[in-house]
Amino acid sequence: MYSFVARQPILNQHQNLVAYELLFRDSAENVFPQIDSEYATKKLVSDTFLNLGLNKIANDKVCFINFTETAILQSLPLLLPKEHVVIELLEDIKPSDELLAQVKMLAQRGYKLALDDFEYNDAWERFFPYIKLIKFDLRLSSMASIKAVMDRCRPHKMKYLAEKVETHEEFQQAKALGFDFYQGYFFSKPEMLQQKELSHSQINIMELLAEVNKAELNFSRIDNIFSRDVSLSYKLLMFVNKLVKSNAKSITSFRQAAVYLGEEQLKKFVSLIATTQTDLDKPSELYLMSVARGRFCENLAALHKTNILPSNAFLAGLFSLLDSLLDQPLESLLENIPIDDEIVAALLQQQGPLAQYIAAIGYFEKGQWQDISEIAAALGLTTEKMSKCYLEALSWANSFTESTSQ
Repeated sequence: MYSFVARQPILNQHQNLVAYELLFRDSAENVFPQIDSEYATKKLVSDTFLNLGLNKIANDKVCFINFTETAILQSLPLLLPKEHVVIELLEDIKPSDELLAQVKMLAQRGYKLALDDFEYNDAWERFFPYIKLIKFDLRLSSMASIKAVMDRCRPHKMKYLAEKVETHEEFQQAKALGFDFYQGYFFSKPEMLQQKELSHSQINIMELLAEVNKAELNFSRIDNIFSRDVSLSYKLLMFVNKLVKSNAKSITSFRQAAVYLGEEQLKKFVSLIATTQTDLDKPSELYLMSVARGRFCENLAALHKTNILPSNAFLAGLFSLLDSLLDQPLESLLENIPIDDEIVAALLQQQGPLAQYIAAIGYFEKGQWQDISEIAAALGLTTEKMSKCYLEALSWANSFTESTSQ
């Protein structure tokens, strides 16, 4: 039996990452069975904090975890560090006297509690003094009904989280209503504004991506682009020096970095640096997702045993969110980057194995377990191996973004 954990980002009003909700399923022999939520909660707690490690999954961010009524009554949350978790009470829990006693106890011990997919019921009123946050599913509740609950709860000074926010318009509507936090992939969609032009820095980035993806690198041209953008130069040198052994001489120029990394690694890391420095106004989670996608696709290509180069798989994953990073149509962006046809086919026509790799990590991001099982079977891989690729990609992306943010 192998556990599967996925995460979904939770952002604040400024689109900064503040937490993750952890999702769980269990698998045996390439199928995701229907398991009861109580077992799922216990297994998630065990795997996240004992087997897999919190930092590997959530990069030390706060974790929202669903708890069943039985798990709460059995005091299961006490096994978790109160500083790192928010206890979500599932929507099907009954507001009983026994539950209230446990909620009081947890709150008094410093645990933060949230009501998941909340729909108002008078019976929950007595719980409100101990609840820090209420989650509303925008697919289940109207804005009018949500506002009514917010007005009723105002004396308790709670925080509010909008779930399943899928477009920028929904984000703005939820923000106007007074939500504090947002869960959903609205930030991974491009905002196509009329007559929007690339900034000077973004133009440098597009030139850089074009140069490093040519069949033969022209180091003088690449060096010239770096010389025009101090921030890009600094980030690359910081990252490369992290790779250099402590007793080695520091790398202080692009040419030294090129010699140290070698051509293939240079292409990869220059693309990474460029993609993760596209726009300071974008949520950091979007950069993290891009890097994780690249690494996941690279890992999957190595496992899949096809003729696809891992470097091509990496670029396909990395560039799969380029339109969202630059708020430009992907087709027009790719016209300016001389990448392989199989990458273009995957990104624009969703064709070929690379498209399957990108689809696979998209399923992980959204916790679509059945789709993961089906695509693993189509690729001739076990879901266990695919899950390991995902977790390794998250860990690698966390390490990379940490090294370039200092």
